[in-house]
Amino acid sequence: MISESAILNCFQHLVDLNKDDIVIVGSGDDAAVIKSQEKDLVHSVDISKINSHFPEDSMPQDIAYRSIAVALSDLAAMGAFPAFISIGLTSNITDLKWYKQFTRGVEEILNEYQLKLIGGDITNGEISVCVNVFGYAYEKNILRSTAKVGDLIYITGPLGEGRKGLEDWKNNQQTKYIKKFFKPKVDFDKSKYISKYANSCIDISDGLMKDLSRICKSSEVGAEIIYENIPITNDIDDLSYGDDYKLCYTCSPEFRDNEFISQDFYIGEIKSDTEIILNKGNSSINFKKHGWDSFE
Repeated sequence: MISESAILNCFQHLVDLNKDDIVIVGSGDDAAVIKSQEKDLVHSVDISKINSHFPEDSMPQDIAYRSIAVALSDLAAMGAFPAFISIGLTSNITDLKWYKQFTRGVEEILNEYQLKLIGGDITNGEISVCVNVFGYAYEKNILRSTAKVGDLIYITGPLGEGRKGLEDWKNNQQTKYIKKFFKPKVDFDKSKYISKYANSCIDISDGLMKDLSRICKSSEVGAEIIYENIPITNDIDDLSYGDDYKLCYTCSPEFRDNEFISQDFYIGEIKSDTEIILNKGNSSINFKKHGWDSFE
């Protein structure tokens, strides 16, 4: 019979990874204690659930890596770099080997982004992973609510790669896109320079059109998008599918020729009208798909 203590012991070695004096008290007590720094502390939480955010027969290490990566993406969108995480794992798996494989995925991403695991919890039930991420602002906090009329709209990479990766995996096709779904890379390098120039930003987790609409709603503005400028992998549904984890941001036109900004994809402009218009050629597309929703 498997026990909670046996499972927690699988994670214990990860607590000592990338250790420094910022974490005064780590895992092992009732709560972690973190030394305060001069920079703003940024926090986000994300829950990934079986058959909703990852397939039932996903590898444990892939579940771990993906669940943490998608949580980290929220920090990148805020112009912050990651420092430490905690994990709440719900699982009804009774084979200890599954948990050891899960910790391999945790260890991989901890080392990749130089993160510290400061604690967590486990309980019995259908598999889900709740990840709390903490980081510090590079320059300033980039919000959804501060886009300005006349801002240019950019995205940091192509859309639809995660969608294609999941489809290829389901069809047993070994392609480069499978890794894009199970091991999405977080744009922290781009987040660093975006934090200097952007007026607003969001990560594209629920689809470009839905996430851009969140910027527009929070900022009380609209947008005009040029379909031909959007780098898509499959078809127009890439605009609403989600699972991209690229950044969508707005900045002043004065930065159009900036050496960093010019590497990204210009897709449109912020307008004073509060609607979002998607233009293709000389006509507007009536785009009805709004993006990912966990409850739909």
